[in-house]
Amino acid sequence: MIQGSTYLNPNFPSPSQIKADVIKNGYGVYNDVISINFIKESREFWLNYFRTNKPSADVLRGDLVLGQNNLNSFTDSDFWTLYRYFDFLWNTPTHEPTRNACIELNRIRNITLGLTDNYGETYNPQCYGFYNSISYYPPSVGRLQEHEDGYPKDKSTFALLHFMVPLTFKHQDYADGGLTIQDRQTKEIVDVDNIMKPGSVLFFDGALKHGVRKIIPLENKEPIGRLAFFAIPVFFHKNTEMAAKSSANVMASQKSGRLSNILKRL
Repeated sequence: MIQGSTYLNPNFPSPSQIKADVIKNGYGVYNDVISINFIKESREFWLNYFRTNKPSADVLRGDLVLGQNNLNSFTDSDFWTLYRYFDFLWNTPTHEPTRNACIELNRIRNITLGLTDNYGETYNPQCYGFYNSISYYPPSVGRLQEHEDGYPKDKSTFALLHFMVPLTFKHQDYADGGLTIQDRQTKEIVDVDNIMKPGSVLFFDGALKHGVRKIIPLENKEPIGRLAFFAIPVFFHKNTEMAAKSSANVMASQKSGRLSNILKRL
């Protein structure tokens, strides 16, 4: 399908095949469809990046703003433990091949959803776009609680279709744990990391239950962990919206304080 791509092999599944698999099972795993040279280069780059660069913030989940800087983040909480690099299209790419691959995969996602192929790459009245997420789950602690994703109810009329490209692999870089997805038909929890290998891509319905079980390192081998990238669809906020939200929070806080003072005088 993909002619002249540096990153996607000619046998990459068609949008109609992806759509059929996701409608039927909720997900589709396709092996040997991503350039192995690209996988090797990206793996080396991002493993080295996370080893040599300290995170500067907590991992964000929502409230992303147009014009935001790229961000290296880490969070250890009840919900998740991971490093995540946020790559926004309006900034200079930290690793151009990863960004270019995400753009190509997003175009295939858009066609699968019946959207214009480049929707989300440029500014639009809906503030819809995507950011490239490179997520690293460190060995022994990396995890993500099972959850279901979704758009704000008033924002979207199309499904939240995710894709994911692994850069490290179960049984090769970690012993156990990894991404699971609930099968749409059987309702069983599927260990998708167990069936992916170098050159694989996953498409899945983000509204289905999914998570990352704790990454268990291999014995007698350098602990590496789980590393993957994907482009997360999002409706960005404008600076004016965030300013209004911040002002509302301040006013609510002041009102709460005034009420507290009144109650103290009673």
